[in-house]
Amino acid sequence: MNPTARSPSAVKRSSAWGPALRGPLLVVVLGGLALLVAVAAGRAPLEEVASGVLTLVLMVLACVYAIRRRTHRLSLIVLRPFSTVRLLAPLKDAAVWLDRVQNWRTVHLLIGVLWALSLFWHMGATRGTWLESALWVMCVLVLASGVFGAVVQFWLPRSMLGIVEREVRVEDVDARRGAVFVAAEEKILGGSDKLVDTYMAEIRPELRNDPSPMRLLEATLRRIDPGSVLRGRLWPLLEGMDSVDRGKFQELIDLAEQKGRLDLNLYHLQLSVGWLVLHDALVVGTAALVVLHLLSVSYF
Repeated sequence: MNPTARSPSAVKRSSAWGPALRGPLLVVVLGGLALLVAVAAGRAPLEEVASGVLTLVLMVLACVYAIRRRTHRLSLIVLRPFSTVRLLAPLKDAAVWLDRVQNWRTVHLLIGVLWALSLFWHMGATRGTWLESALWVMCVLVLASGVFGAVVQFWLPRSMLGIVEREVRVEDVDARRGAVFVAAEEKILGGSDKLVDTYMAEIRPELRNDPSPMRLLEATLRRIDPGSVLRGRLWPLLEGMDSVDRGKFQELIDLAEQKGRLDLNLYHLQLSVGWLVLHDALVVGTAALVVLHLLSVSYF
C-alpha cells in the first residue's frame, strides 16, 4: 500500500475544511469591520499612526488582486506553504478557495470597503490638508469604479446570453462584422436601381457606421435588441418592390439585423474591460498621492 495515499474519508474531511471555514472567515471580516468602526469612534491612542498603517496595509492587500489577476505565479508562491508546511495543511482548501478569481473579486471589494473606512478614520485623526482631501476623493472614485466593475462583470454575461449573435473576443466580432459588410456588398451586385438606391440610403450606412455608445447603453439597460429594431424600421421598405428585389432586400435586412446585434455584442465586450482601465488609472493616481502623503509626513 502506498504510504502517501489518503483514504477517501481523509480526503472528504480535508475537502470539508474549505466550506467549513467560509463562515468563520466571514465572521473575521465582519469582526474586523466592527473593530475598525469602534476604534475610529473611540479615538484610540496613536490613532493617527494606527489608522495610517492600517490604510496602507489594506491598500497593499487590495493591490495583490491586480497581480493575481495577471499572473498565476503569485498563487504558486502563496499556496506552496499550505502544501509543504504541516501546520498549514488543514487550511489548504480554504486558501485555495480564497485564491480563486471569482472569490478574490468579492474579497477584493471587501478589502476596498475596509480601506475606505480606514482612510476616513485616518483623515479624522490628521490635520486634513488639501493632500488628504484629494486622497479621500481618489479613494471614493476608486471604490466607486470597483463597485461599478463588479456590477458590470456580474450582470453583463447574463445580458449577453440574450443576444442571438454573440462572440467572446473582440477580434471575432470585428471579423464577423466585416464578413457581414462584404456579404451585403456582394448581394447587391446586379440589383435594380431602386434596390441599389434603397440599400445605399438605408442599409449601407448601418453596416459601415458604428452606433453611438449612448444608444448601445440604452439598449443594454432596457434590454432592447438593436437588430430587431433595425429590422422593424427597414421592413416597410419592402412595399412596392418586385418579387426579385424583395427577396434580395429581405436578405440584406437579415444582414443588417445581424450587424446590429454584433454592435451590441462588441459594446458589451468593450465595457466589460474598459472600466478596468479607468479603475487602474485611479489606483495609480491614488498610490502617487499616498507616496506624496508619506513623504510630507516624514519631512514635516
